[in-house]
Amino acid sequence: MVALVLSALIVSAAFEPIGIWYAAIVGYALFLHAINKSRSPIASAFIFGLIVNAIVLHWSSKYVGALPWLLLSLLQALFYIPVGYAHKKTKSMRWVVFALLLCEELRARFPFGGFSWTRVAFSQSDSPFAPLVAYGGVLLLSSITLALAVLITHFRLKNFILAGVSIFVVSFLPGNPKPVDSLSLIAIQGNTPSVGLDFNSRAKAVFDLHRDLTRDVVQPGYDAIIWPENAIDIDPRNHPEVEEDIRSLVRDFDTPLVAGVVINESGAPANASILYGADGNAKSTYIKQYLTPFGEYIPLRKISEFLSPYAALVNDFAEGDKFVSHYIADKKVAPIICYEIINDGLVRQAAANSSALTVQTNSATFANTSQSSQQLAITRIRAIEHSREILSVSTVGISAFIDNNGAVQKQTDENISAFIAGDLYLSDFRTVADRLGGVAPLLTLLASLLLAMLSIRRITFR
Repeated sequence: MVALVLSALIVSAAFEPIGIWYAAIVGYALFLHAINKSRSPIASAFIFGLIVNAIVLHWSSKYVGALPWLLLSLLQALFYIPVGYAHKKTKSMRWVVFALLLCEELRARFPFGGFSWTRVAFSQSDSPFAPLVAYGGVLLLSSITLALAVLITHFRLKNFILAGVSIFVVSFLPGNPKPVDSLSLIAIQGNTPSVGLDFNSRAKAVFDLHRDLTRDVVQPGYDAIIWPENAIDIDPRNHPEVEEDIRSLVRDFDTPLVAGVVINESGAPANASILYGADGNAKSTYIKQYLTPFGEYIPLRKISEFLSPYAALVNDFAEGDKFVSHYIADKKVAPIICYEIINDGLVRQAAANSSALTVQTNSATFANTSQSSQQLAITRIRAIEHSREILSVSTVGISAFIDNNGAVQKQTDENISAFIAGDLYLSDFRTVADRLGGVAPLLTLLASLLLAMLSIRRITFR
């Protein structure tokens, strides 16, 4: 049990805010050792998954209390039960790795659209193997990390040499090509009057903060100004003074504004990214398609309201039904709104329909936690996977420019009013992962399954 708990603690250290990428390899190697020695591998796998997710996702308890956090951790831990079952039936690490990868894909899709925040790959943004996501997607990076864990479970010199050779070989893989053309953008991190669930109780005040900071720091000449999710939390169409402020702002600077706006769609709120042209008119509107369960809509509402009083406070948002890119200086830039960054298919679609990405997010709901730094790590992985530079802008931080090889070019601190300006480079390059599309994870799973099936003898530890 000590080894099992220790393995979970080490794996959690691979995720931000600690972010030691190789801790995932060491931690999973120790987990494989612990489950091999366990008399109850199913229970051991469940406990491991529970501890890892409870630690990494602890930010989810900041303002809603322990119960939703524990339920989320328990739900995620259920996906580790097949991992223990695979070991119980086969005593093979290859089958355990296959089960881990298969369950990663399952929990990215089910239930409620999936939740893949604690994927192994999302702890690997600083790993020398991170470039592999451009060739085989997120699951390939997870599989390589787990394969290295299998290697070091056998404390043999040849295995450590093989691991070192793998790093050497990957270092020669060409990175995503550096783009040439760019847009000059400025992102406004306007901050909020308060943080937590009531961060936007004074929605007009949040808008005022972003408007005033924009007037203080922006100079004419940018291709666009970017505001985060929820910067305008009231529908400008129903508030003439807000609509006029937007018109005045973009006209004075002769610069378009891309803003996160909550609009009314047939009586329901909708989380939108809107491009306001330099004339003040809305030119394009993208409505968030991948809604946050229990945040933007409540599944199983009666049960949810019984378990938490906060559920009754959530109005179900309208879901977008199509993808929309913004044209900035005649270049297509795709908006991704917060939680959507963990959805493989949606990010792939955004990259295929743009030359760069913006991630508009609102971290005020989980301010002073590791949520923002974890999301930044996920965003870095996406930049590599699709060879797209990304401007991530948050109400309270972290906001950052990320190049198409996952490097953070510049970033802000958290919980302050700040701005970040720079060039966002444009690329139409399609990675191998993009060309493979949804086939990429299937190929990884197939390869892992074949390796497991070719296992002639049971693997034991010496």
